[in-house]
Amino acid sequence: ACRCSAAMSGQQSNKIEVLWSPNNDGDLATYGSELKLYTVRELEDEGAGIPPTDLKLSPRHYGHRIGSLNSEVRCMPVHQCVAWQPSNTQPHFFAIGQSSGKALLTNLGLDATTPKLKSVLGPRGGRPCTCLAWNPSESHLLAEGLEKARNDSSLIVWDISRASSEPVIASHRSRPGSEQNTSSEDSAKYFDFGHAEVTSAVAWFPNQSNCLVAGMGSRFLRIFDIRDPASQTQPPKAVANHKAIYGLCVDPSSPHQLASYADGGSVYIWDTRQFARPSYSFTRTGSVVRLAWMPTRPGCLSVLLTEAPYLHLIDLPSFTQSPETQVDTADLYMEHLTSLCDRCPYITSKSKPLPRLTGVAWHTKWENIGLTANSEGGVQELQVFDKMPLSWTANESLVYASSKELLAAAPVSLVRVCGCRGNVK
Repeated sequence: ACRCSAAMSGQQSNKIEVLWSPNNDGDLATYGSELKLYTVRELEDEGAGIPPTDLKLSPRHYGHRIGSLNSEVRCMPVHQCVAWQPSNTQPHFFAIGQSSGKALLTNLGLDATTPKLKSVLGPRGGRPCTCLAWNPSESHLLAEGLEKARNDSSLIVWDISRASSEPVIASHRSRPGSEQNTSSEDSAKYFDFGHAEVTSAVAWFPNQSNCLVAGMGSRFLRIFDIRDPASQTQPPKAVANHKAIYGLCVDPSSPHQLASYADGGSVYIWDTRQFARPSYSFTRTGSVVRLAWMPTRPGCLSVLLTEAPYLHLIDLPSFTQSPETQVDTADLYMEHLTSLCDRCPYITSKSKPLPRLTGVAWHTKWENIGLTANSEGGVQELQVFDKMPLSWTANESLVYASSKELLAAAPVSLVRVCGCRGNVK
């Protein structure tokens, strides 16, 4: 789930965030002052125009709008969060966090007979929602982070299968497996933790559907196992005392590896098998606003900084060894900066400065394909190109790697491509 913070002054902010669908390959959503749903289509001609309601992504693709919701989605002065549920039965189902702490559950499906607003989940008392995250395996579980309250929890896991179409407001603690507190207002509450402290970020582990990590208080990272009903009264499964409590995200290609950031430009990499301290950290000029792992490129972390029109891509080694036997990995880390000229789909202009990026999302299946949102309300398709290694075989054929494929070309093909005459040596 992405978190949006926008200062609303005299005019409506153009800042938007972007999400790829976890269900349908060609669907995406943007949100800011309005939640909009699109499906990707190809342009017949690069110069062809598109309807004003659609979204230009690249010279070859555009997003055709198939749904929207603007009555319940407003970019509040402090917080707003939107999370897309991973579900094949309801591919366009969203949770929308509000500054009041309520989480609106809505369906933007194409079926006009389906009501858009399903139900409302909310804690006791009005306090902003800071983050939302759906369980990737058990998609009926929704984790919500909240600002602190003296007598209430700031981390709540909702079971939406128990929610009714009426607003559901939690007033008491309800533990998994407990037969108490079964009133309608408590029926959707599955797990809660964290009295008198804020929850700033939350993320589920894709290989452990019952475990999640949360950034809480001013300097605590906590890992919870929500299968145990006593876990709400017992210490968390693992705790790290550190200030990097923001932007938590788990590497989908390495389930033991996660990233977070602190105030400023410091980013920290964590290994859950040795969670007491970060395994690596780096600092960049500016403040970090977004971290996102590339699902199709193992160990690649994208970092978005304030006032920056480009992304930082950091390639990280996977932790194949046990942390106790691992040598210092600082020398193994290699950074790749996405230059404006060769790796990002932007054209430099001396007369007009490039808009700063406000969001990034990577496709879960399309290799090295992502979307970026900018401060002018635009969305662009992003493709990261790898270096192409070349090698000669013993029979004078050229072998090269492209993406995950290993290809070979006969010398005669090389001569035709290069326009050379005679032997190629």
